[in-house]
Amino acid sequence: MTADLTCYGDLTPLHGVVGDFDLRSPMDVHTWYHDQWRSIADPLGFTQAHEAELSRVSASSIDVNTRIRASNTAGINAFARALRDRDDGVTAAHARVQEGVLRQLLVDGQTSGQLWRVTADPMTVTAGACYPDADGQLSRAFYPDPSPGYFGDGWRGPPPPAESACGWTTPLTLHLGTFPWVYSTRLESSPAALRWTHSTLQPAIVGMTALAHLLEPAGNLRQDASQVAAIYQHFRAQTEPLILRLPQWQVGRAQAGTLYSRAGRLHVHQGSTQIAGLMGPRGWISAPAYNYCVTRFAAFFALRRAILRALPAFPELRQLAASSPDPCLHAQLKEARLAV
Repeated sequence: MTADLTCYGDLTPLHGVVGDFDLRSPMDVHTWYHDQWRSIADPLGFTQAHEAELSRVSASSIDVNTRIRASNTAGINAFARALRDRDDGVTAAHARVQEGVLRQLLVDGQTSGQLWRVTADPMTVTAGACYPDADGQLSRAFYPDPSPGYFGDGWRGPPPPAESACGWTTPLTLHLGTFPWVYSTRLESSPAALRWTHSTLQPAIVGMTALAHLLEPAGNLRQDASQVAAIYQHFRAQTEPLILRLPQWQVGRAQAGTLYSRAGRLHVHQGSTQIAGLMGPRGWISAPAYNYCVTRFAAFFALRRAILRALPAFPELRQLAASSPDPCLHAQLKEARLAV
């Protein structure tokens, strides 16, 4: 079966950002998933923990599904190890509400096929997405993100039907597909969701679990890729004019400390990208956030291509594809005469 994704729009800028692979090859799968988790672990600071966890995953001939589960479990466990005993000033009450909301949104997103970006009426989630602060006053458990940003033009929408006890006047919106950069208007170097931690509670682990779900073939197929494509196209429209202003990196001609565009990512020659970035009409976007988000978009569609090429060999994935809410996927199944 071919892997034609043109029905999602122009995805050519993502080609080459991450490599393609054969889902039927255990070694291909082992290498690709190692690379993806390395691209997550490096900017988030848990590379050593990830390598330690990954050393427990055999590279010998394990079946593909077992290998993928093991790779994703190693990634989540490594992230959890890195967060162990970490406390970013989030109170237990705050973390408890965040964790309850995230678990509910994870289930809802998986069911609806809209996990990459989850949007909910705050009044329908745990504690109304409110928590008591040190003074006993109710505060919002997440940052309200309704303004136009890099992932969309804003989600003001109708206000919650009932008055929020902590001041919610817009939907709760989180971009879990680019976790921990979950807010459209906050793409700074230090991602907000990385601070969803308490010494005994780490709601951030639930966010990483959502990201890992999208890295599973079944989770990828359950996700409506048209939602991901629309968010990517908006991200590209907002960032491409900024990227075009940068010089292209060339071997032997780069200057130390200069920010370049290189193979679809931002690169500082002989320097760190940590403090680099771009200022646009939607605000500051840090180089680490830009590179991470581009990689996550590219990985999602690389996995979708691998799934489509391998569908004849995986009956269970064909059944999932047939039940997907994604109309483009249905058209591809029909064309390949694989509809269930």
